[in-house]
Amino acid sequence: MTNYRIFEEKRSIEGSEYIAYGIAAFGPAGELICSVSDITPSRERALSFAEMCERNRLSPIHLFDAVSDWIIADNY
Repeated sequence: MTNYRIFEEKRSIEGSEYIAYGIAAFGPAGELICSVSDITPSRERALSFAEMCERNRLSPIHLFDAVSDWIIADNY
């Protein structure tokens, strides 16, 4: 089973620093499968997305598409 975890990273845009959160998929042995950086500035939203991925048993091969769909859906 895949485990999804968020991670924090410092980013900069036009000289202003901010904290961004990404998501990473780990395999059953704890090995990193894939990750997507800078999906949201909100820790709570990142955690919610990671929980949704686990609850729906998202395959890691669909992580990039799921992030893209999630970001687009949030803007409507």
